[in-house]
Amino acid sequence: MYPVIVCIAKKEHDYIEEFVKYHLALGFKYIYLYDNEDTPIYQSLLHKYEDKIKVIHLPFNNYDEAVQYVALDDFIKKYLFTSKITHVAHIDIDEYIVLKKHKNICDFINEYIVGDCQGIGINWRFFGSSGRTKKTNEPTTIRFTMCQKKGNPHIKTLFKKDNFIKFIDCHHVTFSKGYTKSTKNTIITGPLNDIIDFDIIQLNHYKCKTLNEFRNIRERGRADIIGNINENIDDNFKIYNINEIEDLHAYNFYKKIIY
Repeated sequence: MYPVIVCIAKKEHDYIEEFVKYHLALGFKYIYLYDNEDTPIYQSLLHKYEDKIKVIHLPFNNYDEAVQYVALDDFIKKYLFTSKITHVAHIDIDEYIVLKKHKNICDFINEYIVGDCQGIGINWRFFGSSGRTKKTNEPTTIRFTMCQKKGNPHIKTLFKKDNFIKFIDCHHVTFSKGYTKSTKNTIITGPLNDIIDFDIIQLNHYKCKTLNEFRNIRERGRADIIGNINENIDDNFKIYNINEIEDLHAYNFYKKIIY
């Protein structure tokens, strides 16, 4: 089995190594990283992982479609069907897959992506600022442990390659046969899953971090649309800054890696 991650990064210099180290420790075999900086940087930042990661420079955002989909199209054409990849997760650098029952992602896949299930929709759980106001050098998963209680219906899909047809959007995909399902075995037909179950797996979404970090990231623009959006960044920070309960699963997992 050879599960991989495909992702795109811009202005993620301070966060990228933690993301890579965490998901390789989780059992992903390889990461395809699209470097969206105007001047390439992630190859040098991640040189110690060169046998586990491929960095593809994809500068600027002036394409006929959103740069995130340019990256996904390139991944499909050049890598998906010409390698030993078996399963794919397309996630962002501020998203961390958390396993509650299994020790690694291959064990999870062996139990849940079976039969007519071709993919599992993993629901977001937004993590807030945990009351922090200043950026520090601590890892993201260590700094932020407070999150929303019920989660968010949006999913990202971990899927089997064999019957994959295309990405509908950055959240869900279509297959020639079979379905995307939840860990409760319900069929998911779009980018949302309202029957949220965090007992087995979740996708920690560290969207806001501290206010200054949120401002910095939002000012880069979005990879999944063309052009800029008009938003009140400070007001949106308040929307995503959810600190209802403490969740230490990613915290504990990453501490085992680094200590």
